[in-house]
Amino acid sequence: MANSQKKKVLIIGAGIAGPLLALVLQHKGFEPVIYERHKESAPGGLAMQLSGQSLKVLNLLGLAEGALALALPLEHARHLSELTGRVFVDAPAGARIRYATGWPLCTVIRATYEAYLLDAVKQRGIELHWGKKFVGLREEGEKAIAQFGDGSDAEGDLMVGCDGIHSTVRDVLFGKTPAEFVGLVGFGGFTPYTEKLRPSPPITVQQVWGDGCYFLCMPLRQERYMWAVNLPEEEAGTLEDWRTFKPATDDKVGETLKGLPCYDWGGGVGDVIKGTTELIKFGLYLRPIAPVWHKGRAVLLGDAAHPTTPFLGQGANQSTEDVYHLVRCLLQHAPLTAQNLDKAFTEYAAVRMDRVRRTIEQTKAEGELRRTSGREKCLEREEVLARGMGTDTWKIILEMVSGPFTGESEI
Repeated sequence: MANSQKKKVLIIGAGIAGPLLALVLQHKGFEPVIYERHKESAPGGLAMQLSGQSLKVLNLLGLAEGALALALPLEHARHLSELTGRVFVDAPAGARIRYATGWPLCTVIRATYEAYLLDAVKQRGIELHWGKKFVGLREEGEKAIAQFGDGSDAEGDLMVGCDGIHSTVRDVLFGKTPAEFVGLVGFGGFTPYTEKLRPSPPITVQQVWGDGCYFLCMPLRQERYMWAVNLPEEEAGTLEDWRTFKPATDDKVGETLKGLPCYDWGGGVGDVIKGTTELIKFGLYLRPIAPVWHKGRAVLLGDAAHPTTPFLGQGANQSTEDVYHLVRCLLQHAPLTAQNLDKAFTEYAAVRMDRVRRTIEQTKAEGELRRTSGREKCLEREEVLARGMGTDTWKIILEMVSGPFTGESEI
């Protein structure tokens, strides 16, 4: 432990993974410094799920209870067909997850959770520099030197790229591999609760499968619903970058909403969509899992290494697992000589690779289900969905939420 106390870690990216990594590193005696290309906090996106992996790691920092105060635990899941009315899942899924892991499955506004982590970074005195666009890296002896677009640089003992699916760190280390459009666009928004439109116990996440249209709705603690719709499209939409999504609130929102196939769906779907006050549209992209996650004194983490689509609600939670195992491996292989650092990075990637690969393969299968069009093919899809909580989707989710450790933490 003592050997890590003066090790300076350069962290590129101040979304969710970067600040959380900094907090865990500081907790274990490192000196993290965060560099973010935006000039100020620019949280965007909609809502996300917090599951056991994130809450376990937050709990090590004394931050789990604060996060839970911002989130709403989900108790029930209801999935059905818009075409036939067939119900695929109507079960206390959230309660089962809480029973299995000891932690709830929650919804939280992404911007709210990000602000919570950034506030913790500030409160704990972690250095964070805004307006620092990473452009290059060089190594001198046992130092990693990050170079920024304004001509400045920063020196540390190692560097971690937490800069998302369109990671510049990954491009610099291994060459460009552009993200590819997956053939789906997303629409999403927030709908305030009203006297007639508000959740009642049990708190339920709803999914409705239609012909060429998929609908998801989750209640939030902040007196509103978050909803999302996936539609197949041939051409790429707006690049997915949760940090810069700014919901539209102008007069065009109503026109866009009327164009959604599910605008007049029953069962409360149409009511939620018609009550929308904020709306975004985005394309969905994937980038191949990086076959190697480190080079010299630099390593990738989260979406920079293994980007995923949001269909399983596990992007931020999987990044949190990365944080835990990266820090665990760094501690295990101290002192961080070049040889030991290589061992730590190699072990970290080896521990995480199979898990993220299986997760991402399942999100690809989920994408195929969402692209299904035509009544005959939709009816074929229903036979898959009719397995309910016995589908591969639920098996993967239940496996994922049990991480990144069981019993006592190794850090």
